[in-house]
Amino acid sequence: MTTPQRLRDYYAAWSRQDVDAVLQFFDNQSSFEDLAFAAKFDGLDQIRSFIELTYAGAPDFEVHPTEVMVDGDKAAASWLMSGTHRGDLPGFPATGKRFEVRAASIIQMSGPTIHRIVDYWNPVEFQRSVGLA
Repeated sequence: MTTPQRLRDYYAAWSRQDVDAVLQFFDNQSSFEDLAFAAKFDGLDQIRSFIELTYAGAPDFEVHPTEVMVDGDKAAASWLMSGTHRGDLPGFPATGKRFEVRAASIIQMSGPTIHRIVDYWNPVEFQRSVGLA
């Protein structure tokens, strides 16, 4: 069973830009979906690739949870992501501009491990933030 603090620690690892620290919350059975990119990543290698892609696009990427709720093995979180869009992301050529976008996650845990996470954020909000729309 997980706690709200465990998930806050997960988001803090993202904000430290520490790939290995983020990966410690997953295992090879985990899956990560990013609905804005319409992409799913299964297992540690694919999840690592997604994390590295994120940091390549925004080397100063940060996540600040605003609310975290846990009920047994299910959790939900709302959060704010921010950074500077320095590298290309799928469908979003680099602009060098700062962004701040609201997001949410639905999470299924397996003990202390994230078994499945689905992130929701608005790509149009991101595009406006960095001057692409």
